[in-house]
Amino acid sequence: MKLHRMEITAFGPFAKRETVDFDVLNEAGVFLLNGETGSGKTSVLDAICFALYGSGPTTAAKGGRKAQHSDHADPRTGPRVELEFTAGGRRWHVSRTPAWREPSSRAASGWSDRHATVSLREHVAGQWVDRGYRPDDVGQTIHHVVGLDREQFTQVMMLPQGQFARFLQAGSKEREDLLETLFGTDVYADIQDELKTRSDRAKSVLYEAEREAERADEVLARLRERVAHTVARLPEDVLSDLPGALRTRLDLPSDEGSIGNVAVGTAADANGGETDANSSDQGRASTSAASAASEEGPADGKSGDADNEGGPDRWRELVDDCDTLVDTVGRARDGAASSYTGAQQRYAQLETLHSLVRRRGELTRRRDELAKHAEQSEDAARQLREHEAAQELQAPLVELRDARRRVATLDAAVTDLCATVTGDAPSARVAQHILGPDASLMDAVDESGQVPAGLRDAVVTAREFARGAVAQEESLTRDEEEAARERKALSALEERATHLTRDLASARDALIRSEESHRELLGEVKDEALVRERARTAREAVAASREYARARAEEQERARRYREDETARRAAAQHVEALEAQRYASAAATLATGLEPGDPCPVCGATEHPHLAGAGTEDEVTDDALDRARAARDTAQDTVDASHAAWQRAQTGAAEALARGADTDVDAAVDRCRHADEELARLEQSLTRVRRGEAEIAAARRKVQDLEGEGTRINGDIAGTRARLEGLLTRCDRVREELALRIRGFDSATEFLERSEHLVRTVSEWESQQRALEAAQHEVRTAQGAVERALDASPFETESAADEALMDPADAAELSERLTALQEERDSVSAELATQDMQRAEGLSAEQRAGLSEEALARTAAERDGYEQLRDALNQKLGGLQTLAADAASHAEHMPARHAELERARENAQRLGGLADVATANSPENALRMTLTSFVLAAKLEHVAAVASEHLARMSSGRFTLVHTDRTRGGGKSGLGLEIDDSWTGVRRGTETLSGGESFFTSLALALALADVVRSEAGGQEIDTLFVDEGFGSLDEQTLEQVLETLDGLRRTGRVIGVVSHVSEMKQRIDTQLVVTKTPGGSHLSVVAGPWDAA
Repeated sequence: MKLHRMEITAFGPFAKRETVDFDVLNEAGVFLLNGETGSGKTSVLDAICFALYGSGPTTAAKGGRKAQHSDHADPRTGPRVELEFTAGGRRWHVSRTPAWREPSSRAASGWSDRHATVSLREHVAGQWVDRGYRPDDVGQTIHHVVGLDREQFTQVMMLPQGQFARFLQAGSKEREDLLETLFGTDVYADIQDELKTRSDRAKSVLYEAEREAERADEVLARLRERVAHTVARLPEDVLSDLPGALRTRLDLPSDEGSIGNVAVGTAADANGGETDANSSDQGRASTSAASAASEEGPADGKSGDADNEGGPDRWRELVDDCDTLVDTVGRARDGAASSYTGAQQRYAQLETLHSLVRRRGELTRRRDELAKHAEQSEDAARQLREHEAAQELQAPLVELRDARRRVATLDAAVTDLCATVTGDAPSARVAQHILGPDASLMDAVDESGQVPAGLRDAVVTAREFARGAVAQEESLTRDEEEAARERKALSALEERATHLTRDLASARDALIRSEESHRELLGEVKDEALVRERARTAREAVAASREYARARAEEQERARRYREDETARRAAAQHVEALEAQRYASAAATLATGLEPGDPCPVCGATEHPHLAGAGTEDEVTDDALDRARAARDTAQDTVDASHAAWQRAQTGAAEALARGADTDVDAAVDRCRHADEELARLEQSLTRVRRGEAEIAAARRKVQDLEGEGTRINGDIAGTRARLEGLLTRCDRVREELALRIRGFDSATEFLERSEHLVRTVSEWESQQRALEAAQHEVRTAQGAVERALDASPFETESAADEALMDPADAAELSERLTALQEERDSVSAELATQDMQRAEGLSAEQRAGLSEEALARTAAERDGYEQLRDALNQKLGGLQTLAADAASHAEHMPARHAELERARENAQRLGGLADVATANSPENALRMTLTSFVLAAKLEHVAAVASEHLARMSSGRFTLVHTDRTRGGGKSGLGLEIDDSWTGVRRGTETLSGGESFFTSLALALALADVVRSEAGGQEIDTLFVDEGFGSLDEQTLEQVLETLDGLRRTGRVIGVVSHVSEMKQRIDTQLVVTKTPGGSHLSVVAGPWDAA
């Protein structure tokens, strides 16, 4: 990578644009970055790093960002760094600006934030091609083409102040941090972490496998306990069939308390024996299982550890024991079931005969009881028949009584209705008001309560009259509402008229103000033509000035060419003249050789020849040579003529540009044009305001006209509304007078209508009730005849006798059901006594009856129950054993695989744990106590030390070499140690024993070596420019000479070395310098070119 050019603007201490031409510095090979302390030497390096990576090395070293906008610069000038460089044979240009704050008049804080920007271009085929604008994309591209990240770049290309001196004296941990940054050994740290993760995972898997094995041991022990507890209370004859070894393993008790041969214990005992396996008997069962295991363990030749306890062989043994127990208990259960079946059959036969004898006795006793109640049943039957006869009379009686009640109810209703419209009742007086002239009809009502003829028509007529009054009243209400609306509208119109008057006055005032403002604006634009002419003239002057500058430059160039061509023409003409003179001299000498005294000259005819031409020494001029010289002279003349004509045309062009108003100072013309454009811009703004003012005046005039028109319309609306309101009020007064006469003394027409409708309904109901009363009286007469006919046909003489014979329906139903049930029971008893089974029971002898006693039946039942309990207990034991056998078989099936899995987990945990401990330096096998990362970095450091020794040998005249050591110091981790091999003493010693000057050039050698190794690690990308920052002041003259020779050796390999120093001797030795000058207004950069002299 080689730098070519850099421009810095408003960055760090540099206020204005500063340009560095690195190509001039590259030609020297070694240059000095020189300047006073604090002038900004390091800022130059920051700018290079910032342009490439967005931050500088000093910024990172100080642990954060610093303000990159120059405090010396104008706040409105944006900071920027542009860098042109070559990398990998490709030329690049990067431009970057940091985030900064710009003054803003619109922001509340007075400042607006500007984001960081970056652009990258590549020079391809003679032109720049854009390669990216996004920071991420540009960063990736630069990292790819340079081959280094920011940290590596700052260590490889820029050797910072004092950092490698600290690295030289640092401990292993500090060196490890820097080397990790440079060489990117994250992958080895990831390998360490991955090994640790896998080791932890393998240990977790082993732990779970061991826990699983322990749980399997616990399950095996519990299964053994449950098996032992299940068979502990089996009958002795069952236990006797078991093999002796199995009885020993189960630690079976004696026959005391075991299940008997026929009926020992209860089903509850059997259930309790199973459920208590995990509670009260658990301790005893555990002891039995443990003793069985301890007794049998030596016999089988197996150890008693946990692995064998839960191993596959123990599980297989448990499965075989369970299978043996299932077979034995199954056979015992089948025998008990067969005995239970025989006992059940005997009990069923005895119970059947016993039930028949008992049932026959019960039936005989019931038959005798039923015979005693026959007479009572007959009386009840007679009473029931009379009740049924009385029920037949109830239908006509109920109909007669209902008709009588209806007559009484209707007669009362007719009397009440008649009273409401006649007499002195208030309702009667209301009716008279309603009827008006027809009120005399009410006098025709007599004691019979008949509705007078014509009354209904009169009340209907009165109701229609009331409806007319209601319609008139509703019309009056509508007119009053309409009048209220008109009154409200009139008020709104009057209020709107008031507002319009006020708005119209405001609009007229606004129009006056707009016209006054417009007149003022017209004064501002009165010189519009003059301003536009000045702007046009200024633009033309700028164009003419630029044309003049171009023409003036062309004129000068043409004049130079003309002078050169004229010189060439003169030289050509002189050459022709010289050739002609030479040929003339040669011709005269030839003529003289042929003349004799007294002979006439062929040229002049003279016979005397006092001055004969002598023979010359030049070659003879041929005609061809003379022709070529003359042709060259003629060509030079043509060229001079053309150059002169071009010069004259250029002069004419410059004169014409001056005639068009050109200024010899283009910048002055541009300034005048800018001022004219600004004046024109202000004019355009004023014209915009004028046009806006004209639009405002037009709008104000339209508004005044609109308001005036609306005022006229509203005044017309007010007049119309007042006229309509007066008409409505007059009509309402007239209608009120007419309505007062029509409502016949009622408060309102609505009340009049409601009372009329109520009277119509009352009269209609009166007529309806009168007709219903007459119909009910006819029904009474009809029902009375039907009742008399029914009494004649019944056993009763009067209605009261029939009522007395009636019973409560529930009592009658109950009595009927009881009589029916007694008869059905008598029939059922007789039928059952006649069956074959009852006849068989009657034929039994006394001895047979004695054998069917309760005691005999109980003995047979006890025998049957004993066999049943034994069968159920054995069946339950068998089910438990089958479940346990299935559980044991299920577990035993997986035991070999689980045992193998445990062994694999143990082996894997040991292997991965050992690898992780070695990689993290926690294993005694890692004698150097080096982590994997440290081991890799130690190899890198060993390579660096070898390369550094080459530089160090030259700087120290072959005395020192740098050696890598993996010895530990002070109990810390080893692997990253450095020592100095002193060839003068033959002793290796620590780097802390070096003097200040020795430490400097050793650190420099180490830095150069790191740069070389990192460059090769980064892919071999050449870093042609190297900056070395400070440290030379600690060297004596001889050592400085050796260091400079080393730098010169780097220069001869094609590298460019920039030495950052303010040591006076360095200034004298290095003539090519990049000088940083510090001023109150900011620092400036300048390049001083000169030769490099390492001597």
